[in-house]
Amino acid sequence: MSLGSALHAGVRLLADRPASVLPVYLLGAGLTATVRVPILLAIATTVALLASDGRLETLVTELDSYLQNTDFQSDAMATPPELPPGLESAFADLFSLPVVAVLVVGVGASLLIGVVATGLANAAALHGVYGALIDDDAVDAALAGLGRDWGAFVGLSIIETALVVLGFVPAAIGLSLLAVSPAAGVVATVVGVLLGAAVVIIGLLALAFAGQSIVVDDAGLGGGIRRSVGFPFRRPRAFVGYVLVAIGIFAALSVTGSLFSILGVSQLSGIVGPLVALPFLDIFKLAIYADRPLPGVDTESLADDDAESSAGSASQPSHRKRAVAAFRDGLGALGGFIVGHPLAILLATAIFALSAVASFQLTAGLGTEIPLPDDVRNVFGAVPLGTFVMLAANNWLVSATAAYGGVALGVPTAVDMLLNGAILGALYGVTDPLGFVALVAPHGVIELPVIFVAGGLGFHVAGTVGGLLVGRRDRADLAAALRLAYRVLLGLAVVLVVAAFIEAFLTPRIAAAVLG
Repeated sequence: MSLGSALHAGVRLLADRPASVLPVYLLGAGLTATVRVPILLAIATTVALLASDGRLETLVTELDSYLQNTDFQSDAMATPPELPPGLESAFADLFSLPVVAVLVVGVGASLLIGVVATGLANAAALHGVYGALIDDDAVDAALAGLGRDWGAFVGLSIIETALVVLGFVPAAIGLSLLAVSPAAGVVATVVGVLLGAAVVIIGLLALAFAGQSIVVDDAGLGGGIRRSVGFPFRRPRAFVGYVLVAIGIFAALSVTGSLFSILGVSQLSGIVGPLVALPFLDIFKLAIYADRPLPGVDTESLADDDAESSAGSASQPSHRKRAVAAFRDGLGALGGFIVGHPLAILLATAIFALSAVASFQLTAGLGTEIPLPDDVRNVFGAVPLGTFVMLAANNWLVSATAAYGGVALGVPTAVDMLLNGAILGALYGVTDPLGFVALVAPHGVIELPVIFVAGGLGFHVAGTVGGLLVGRRDRADLAAALRLAYRVLLGLAVVLVVAAFIEAFLTPRIAAAVLG
């Protein structure tokens, strides 16, 4: 298959069959969401330890006194003020041996889980995309391939991680020489950085097609690595084409990410990268590696599709009409899920509420209060378009993670409910009650139920996974649950756009009116 056909395949598959491909990548997001579970649990344990012996209350008291008694706007303040002894002591007391041990264990567990979860996510993604390319069901193909090749992909993830770690060794050796001879240490560090970067780049390029070989050739880990290493020599033009396309995609992501940051909508990078750029690159690589006509993307079918599109075929609705139909179907799926699965939604609501109450009791007892903004009406600016987009994108990403976190037996989903509840309760405990309600209620009456539905969706998926493990459900049931999650998330996207509009444009004005 030519590079042009492979590029065309990536564009057409994403444009024409997003409902087949995107659930596979959301499945991967749910798997990798387990990474943050240990570190969040470690932070929660640390807060509990600090609160149990009064260190947290001491820190808050000292910090509040310092902020109230320091004039940061003074023109006479040429240098930053020194911290008072009481505040320094409160900070130092935070890092006791049990606290440090808990945090180290949490970070270490997150890193280990991250390596495994990345391998599992890659297995699901590549098998799902390959299934879509050969006209199979992508979600079912992802689950089947994950069950069959998870070990090979986890092994590949471990090797790639070890390769990256190895790349830091020369630089670390150079830095260690700084204590012996600064001049020699600087030279050794520069050489080490260049050598380490070369090792990582060459190694990752050598492994670039190992996953594709495991999927397409059923080669296993060892065979996949051997075939990937030999790929640049067997097909140098295809390999160089892949490298150029990959560089172009990452450059485009960098540019768009910078643009999103300038516009204040950096959260869009979290959608464009994982759900557009990464699937496109995976489709492109698989089409190149397979190097044979694929039923979904062979050259003749692409030409026929282009002819039909240019002719305005009545049998093929436009992308706009299909998008409208997809979101309309999503709203219907959302309503059906709410009616059909009330217990899962109630479970998510209960976890959220218990966490909110517990965190409220913790922060309310600290005896401090966060002041409200002086100009509530313009807290997001005169025309908060960027805030509107940012809120809609961020809240949808949170909902998607909670929903697909169910694939990990609902642990990430439960942690998301605990975290969101804790944030809300903690803020209520340190904010004027009337001001808090005025700033949260207008959009919260929509946004909070969305969080509960997303959590309920995650617990529904978790229940299906649990049933699969004990033999009461099969792979088709899990595939159906994942497809349902995607449809419901499309419906939630519509609702979240409304909530974001209210929060960005209306909530500040309503709050200003309430607070006078």
